[in-house]
Amino acid sequence: MLVLEKIIASLVMPPGLFILLLIILTGYLFKRSKSGIIKLTALFMLFLCFFLSNAFGVQLLLHPLENYAEKISVNPFKRYPIVVLGGGLNYYSDNEVAPSLHSIQRLVRGYQLQRRLKTPLIYSGGVAIGQEKISEADAAEDFLESLGMNKEFYISEDRAQTTFENAAYLKKWLEENEVEKVYLVTSAYHTLRAAAVFKAQNIDFLAVHSGFIYDHQFSWLDYLPNRGALSANLAALHEWVGLFWYYIRGRI
Repeated sequence: MLVLEKIIASLVMPPGLFILLLIILTGYLFKRSKSGIIKLTALFMLFLCFFLSNAFGVQLLLHPLENYAEKISVNPFKRYPIVVLGGGLNYYSDNEVAPSLHSIQRLVRGYQLQRRLKTPLIYSGGVAIGQEKISEADAAEDFLESLGMNKEFYISEDRAQTTFENAAYLKKWLEENEVEKVYLVTSAYHTLRAAAVFKAQNIDFLAVHSGFIYDHQFSWLDYLPNRGALSANLAALHEWVGLFWYYIRGRI
């Protein structure tokens, strides 16, 4: 009974519901439409939605990014400054914000390192595009203080709005303070792009990923349409597009 409930739930809730509707629409178009382009477009959209909504997409889009992060990540023991890259904010009002779940994951990992190594933690993240108040770095400072971190170890970089700007502003700070190497903390799915940008800026770093965002061992349920896979695949797709964009712009 539980298995049947899981299958039904995957089909009556998005994204499964949208895929089911696309199946119906595609069948209708194949029966009624004489246009080959319309039929191919409908079939492509059905395939794309299905691919992005389950473990097939995760294996092809997300896992290569996270496996790369796992491969290059180190177990820190030397006392280098810790750079944590911003992962977004949740804005609740003009004066109330909180780090996103991805930012919290990165901050917790950075704080764990900071407690062990007793070195400065630099958080890089500015005000989100479309907002006017409170930077990611400001929210990160409050969050770390709530965990018990000594503010003497915290350094705010509150201007960067992209991964490229993270590296550019941090490079300036590193040069001004004659810092030769840092630990770079970010989500596993974001490590490849961040590493490419930091290498292009000639910043010497050791990568430390903050964790995965989807399973690496699947059950049959993962191959049904589900929100977790869709969210993870969209994050991964954003990274692949970002890598391509940075490449053609000469940033990596």
